[in-house]
Amino acid sequence: MSELQNKAVTLASQGEDDLSSQASSDRCIPFLKSALDLHFALGGNIEALDALLQAHRSRRQLRVDAAVANVVIELAVASHLSDIDMVQATYNRLDAELDISRHSK
Repeated sequence: MSELQNKAVTLASQGEDDLSSQASSDRCIPFLKSALDLHFALGGNIEALDALLQAHRSRRQLRVDAAVANVVIELAVASHLSDIDMVQATYNRLDAELDISRHSK
């Protein structure tokens, strides 16, 4: 795994039980909450979500690798349009959060 992924998993596991004992399906709600945060931060609205949910119900389910790739591509586009470096933004958050947790122990 990359350093970025390792730090993200470390941060996620600080507020939860051991992530290695979780199933991938246990991450659906935390992921959806983060995706909704991004949806609204980009100016999305609830009506668009309702329409998307209705349309998506009949769509075939992707493999996890394909779905992850789609998410990363959309994150790259959102970052580009917002003139931010998605990797640097993530490192900034991880470094700040992990530093705070180290100093609070």
